Amino acid sequence: MKTLPERCDYLIVGSGAAGAIVAARLSEDLDASVILLEAGGKNNSLLLRVPGLGFAAANHPKYNWGFEAEPSPAMDNRKLIWLQGRVLGGSSSINGMIYTRGHSREYDIWRQMGCEGWGSNDVLPYFKRLESFEDSNSRELGKEGPVSIRKAKPDLEICDAFLQAARDEGYPILSDMNSDVTEGFGFYDINAGTGRRMSAATSYLEPISKRRNLMVIPHAQVVKILIENNSANGVEFFWKGKFRQLFAGKEVVLSSGAIKTPQLLMLSGIGPENELEKFGIKVKLNSPKVGKTLQNHVCYRPQYLCSAPISSSKHLQPLNILKAGMKYVFDKSGPLAETYAVAGGFLKTDKTLEVPDAQVVLLSALGPTKTGGAGYKIRDLLPDEHGFGLTVYQGSPRSRGSVTLRSPDPFDQPLITSGYFSDPYDMEVLKTAVKKMRKMMKQPAISQFIKKELAPGEDIEDEKSLEKEIRRNGATAYHQCASCAMGPEDDSVLNEKLQVRGIDKLRIADASVMPRIPNAALHAPSMMIGEKAAALIKGEFI
Repeated sequence: MKTLPERCDYLIVGSGAAGAIVAARLSEDLDASVILLEAGGKNNSLLLRVPGLGFAAANHPKYNWGFEAEPSPAMDNRKLIWLQGRVLGGSSSINGMIYTRGHSREYDIWRQMGCEGWGSNDVLPYFKRLESFEDSNSRELGKEGPVSIRKAKPDLEICDAFLQAARDEGYPILSDMNSDVTEGFGFYDINAGTGRRMSAATSYLEPISKRRNLMVIPHAQVVKILIENNSANGVEFFWKGKFRQLFAGKEVVLSSGAIKTPQLLMLSGIGPENELEKFGIKVKLNSPKVGKTLQNHVCYRPQYLCSAPISSSKHLQPLNILKAGMKYVFDKSGPLAETYAVAGGFLKTDKTLEVPDAQVVLLSALGPTKTGGAGYKIRDLLPDEHGFGLTVYQGSPRSRGSVTLRSPDPFDQPLITSGYFSDPYDMEVLKTAVKKMRKMMKQPAISQFIKKELAPGEDIEDEKSLEKEIRRNGATAYHQCASCAMGPEDDSVLNEKLQVRGIDKLRIADASVMPRIPNAALHAPSMMIGEKAAALIKGEFI
């Protein structure tokens, strides 16, 4: 591409789970010109397409913003890394491919919070519109959408042992992890129905790559929204070594994620007045809640060493690598067609609760010895011994953090405050969930394969020591959201149509719009937001 147009009708910033969908849907009107700007590159690496290599994609610095949060007082003042995709498809190109909508009650709570049009019955058609579930007869699941989804089929003894332990512990074993159940365990649905990772880029953008009215521009980092007379007219972005401007006649849609979207708003003069003035940024709109309602799932990861070769580490043997490669090449099946997070469940830490408040994901191998960053090597992510891990989430946290500017430099990372455990209730929920899972691991079906509990460790027995361990080694789930939440209040960043209050022609469509984090992986809800945002813009409701 040698030249860029100066104008378009719709300008979308960010090609993630929601942004790619908005671009694809708006460009269905061939009379409307649509431009999609992505700060990262193309998603043509095998790491981003082969499900079995997803563990390497998630940590690769080339495809990741790799945000570093500020030291967390509640987590032993550690600086935690918050992963977010910087590539075509955004985080949908690097995540664990778990497809969970969340209980319908999660969205009824959104409606009760004043977000009209976002209750469970309102959002269901948009979930179904994006989905193409394999081998499902449920009327509640989509059958003809762009994203091919199927149940994970890992064929691993550790997964079978885990689910049998859950059954013996008294939990239901579910055939449908996207049904409205109060508790239960099973194999997750994954967006890899064709044996390929079905990212938003793969499922929505690739099939329409020849569409004449849609232009996708990678390596184009937006640094500012151009605002005049309280109206968004376009953006300034950095591309091929130069700052450039692009104007939109109808709307600018921010889909840059829960960290970059509030940063872009503030760099453009939309945010808390006192903070903008501190950096000499001209205030276009005093919007005090921009970046102030950030949420994420805090988690803890028990780790277990196995006494037998029953984990996915067995696939690393030379002969098995060859077999796996052959199966994938010939029929897109086998270990390389599966993700590393294949089974898990939802549970209540208090039996009086209406819906589950915790989630557990089984990781079919031990966690990496080193994550992405300087000196990144895939070998560092591979375990040396057979084992498995559990990621235990506080699925419905009350704590809130924030995203603020570190400086007025658009290439500087924003300042992220996690807010973890700022509400003490969250620690109690997470501790209870971890204790329940440790107890389940004593069931004979799985304990027969456990050689040693590596974390927390057998010396961690009482409440006080467990809490100390969680603060010392707890982690983040990379489910950041809610930093530009919609709501009915005059000071809410967005209204229920996802429009920025006080600025015309500016809308947001990504996880930042969520008023409250759901107890689910956020990939499916973010895609639903993309589908609904496009419908709101087009005025075509289903």
